[in-house]
Amino acid sequence: MRIGRLFGIAIVVDVSWLFIFALVTWSLGSGAGPFGSVALAPLERALLAVGTALLFFASVLLHELSHSLVARSKGIPITEIRLFIFGGVSRFAEEPQTAPSAGWIALVGPLTSIALAIVALGCAKIAGAATPLGIAFAYLAAANAILGVFNLLPAFPLDGGRVLQAIVWAKTHDRKRATTIAVRIGAAVAWLLIIVGIAETLTFGFGGGLWYTLIGWFLLQSGQAEARAADLALALQGHSALQIATPAGAFLPANTLADAALKLMLAKGARALPVVIGERFAGLVTLSDFRHVEADALGRTYVTAIMKRAPDVATLAPTAKADEALRLLGATGFHQLPVVADDGTFLGFVTREGVIAWIAEDREPRVRAALR
Repeated sequence: MRIGRLFGIAIVVDVSWLFIFALVTWSLGSGAGPFGSVALAPLERALLAVGTALLFFASVLLHELSHSLVARSKGIPITEIRLFIFGGVSRFAEEPQTAPSAGWIALVGPLTSIALAIVALGCAKIAGAATPLGIAFAYLAAANAILGVFNLLPAFPLDGGRVLQAIVWAKTHDRKRATTIAVRIGAAVAWLLIIVGIAETLTFGFGGGLWYTLIGWFLLQSGQAEARAADLALALQGHSALQIATPAGAFLPANTLADAALKLMLAKGARALPVVIGERFAGLVTLSDFRHVEADALGRTYVTAIMKRAPDVATLAPTAKADEALRLLGATGFHQLPVVADDGTFLGFVTREGVIAWIAEDREPRVRAALR
């Protein structure tokens, strides 16, 4: 759910964030929470809990915004900032190209959280430690301090793990090796959190131990996913979108009727086919487009009436970098992206399946050559 933009960057709230927001609000507003020692009416306590929770998540947003703004200052386009159950994540359109850039982009987040903790602590002292406002600021100071310190753990893909990756990268001049080392150390930290969480759960019951286990599992899975993405990006380095593109299998002339197009797509097992005028790309028809046409109207409806027109379709230039093409494919959520020449000629599709097949075919000769 997109809630707005900050400095031109889209802010998205994942559904899972609602759960953690409700949990934080409940823990703040309960009698055992930080406001339990202050005489407040139930409504006052509830409003204070909601306000404090919102300020905390605003702090998380500022943490991520600092990553995004520093990345943008390094020339890296920002896709979005997403808030979810485990905090937030800044999504970049491309990876930092130098170790110092990667290190500073990662480090600025924890530094921002620690700075916010210091500001909140000062506000708590000004408001008075025993006042509701002072208690709220003290909570925000502690929460931001924990957020900043926790993110400095050398557990990839936490900020500390990315700083570690940048340091090793700068020393070895080998990004892949640096990522491998950071992921392995991150996995060790993740397993430590899981073990501590399980031990605490078995000893004291469900509670904080379960949360440690969930965080450890998340770090383990996301670290491995980052490592796979890094390997993939390395394999695609130096190649173009045209090199990894696959043929469409069939073309749909603009005068093709919808029923013939549907039969062809089903026969070919194609999710999408290009609509062309001559060789020029006019639009894209996907299987979902046929849902907008009544069954008895398919025989008198042209594909041009149901297709997504070329100006409305995200396309790739043949010279676009292969790794950037794959990132755009993930960012759009589409199954395929058309590769279109400057003169409008359709050249093929970039798909996830096609990329995997291309990597397998590209690496196999290298493996055989190495074994000779």
